[in-house]
Amino acid sequence: MKRVALPGGQQGFALLAALLIAAIALLATATLVAAALSSTAISADDAASARAADVADAGVADALERLRWGWLRLDPSSWPAAIALTEFGGGSYSVALEALSGDDLRPRLDPSSPVSAGDPGVIACRVDSTGVWGQTRRVVHVVVLSTPDGLPRGLVVGDDATVAAPTILRGCGLYAGGDVSGREWVTPEAPVASQPVAAPPPVPDLAYGGLYAQAGVHAGGHIFARGLEEHSAGGAPAADSDADSGDPPPAALVAPPGPAVVGGLAAHASDPTAALGPSGLDLRLLERSGPAVLGAPALPVDGRIYVVDAGVAALALYGDRPFAPQACPATVVVLGDCVACGGADGGALPTLGGALIVTGTLTVDAPLCVEGSLYARRLIVHAPLTVSFSAVSDSAAAPGSANVRAASWRE
Repeated sequence: MKRVALPGGQQGFALLAALLIAAIALLATATLVAAALSSTAISADDAASARAADVADAGVADALERLRWGWLRLDPSSWPAAIALTEFGGGSYSVALEALSGDDLRPRLDPSSPVSAGDPGVIACRVDSTGVWGQTRRVVHVVVLSTPDGLPRGLVVGDDATVAAPTILRGCGLYAGGDVSGREWVTPEAPVASQPVAAPPPVPDLAYGGLYAQAGVHAGGHIFARGLEEHSAGGAPAADSDADSGDPPPAALVAPPGPAVVGGLAAHASDPTAALGPSGLDLRLLERSGPAVLGAPALPVDGRIYVVDAGVAALALYGDRPFAPQACPATVVVLGDCVACGGADGGALPTLGGALIVTGTLTVDAPLCVEGSLYARRLIVHAPLTVSFSAVSDSAAAPGSANVRAASWRE
């Protein structure tokens, strides 16, 4: 092939064009590299931000646990409260808490809940959780609401209650989802004994005062006294209500503790083995003191929780456990049926301060005294029963009775 020589000017132009093309190519490459590096940096920043947000959420969860089980106090007089810098999964969080007024919590209450904003056990606070991951910080602001409806209050029966022995209710009523038979045996009394008077004043309902001004019997079905439906017979006490009166208790009031509630109690329960024997559960042998060391909320700080599986047969419950301050409050959960009795010798009559929860049928065959609250899916009373409920604020001493949840959440 014959080589053709270009004039000098054309050779310079060709060289300039080649340099320009190379420069454009280098610029494009540099732009692509910069874009890739920028994208990588943005992805890294996004990942760090997401990790920091997760750490902040963990701080909120920690605060909810501590509030629910008493490791942080829901006492506005002691606030602001805080959780110090805590390591979590490669990052860290710190939490600050501040009390809110009643006006802040009223619109946040569930309208279907039997709890009212006027209950002394209803408290709201703001939780600010700061999550840190490397150089990235994220802050989460949460309004937390604590209400005294973690457990039933007073004497609550999910289905039917059959009463055939004196049943004294101090400061509370009987709230049943089904029928109540034996109304004549049920007597509401004032929570504090007073001098006998010719016409004693009405007994206030301290358990569900937002619903009922006076303590009485409330049933989702019918109330029978001496075999007759009391409202049909026209002799019902003014404080009573049922399906015939058109005012049955709300479904949420008589609903059984759900699996999540029972699971939460079990996760924070103490070992009942020392009190369990061939005869059943001896309340006298349950631990009388609360956890001695403050720390992670594995156990409630002010009391004890015991969860016992009754198995196939009904669990015998007996033994006189002292009330506070001789013994800390206890929440005893029986999974299945339970019989309150006097033990092997018949003299160990069951007494408990705190809460007794029976997911099956509770049969009272020996005098039973509960200072606090009692729930049973079904109730059969053959021997005297006393339930004393002093006030919502006092009843919160039963471990698990506080319900702590996030009412709103924002960053």
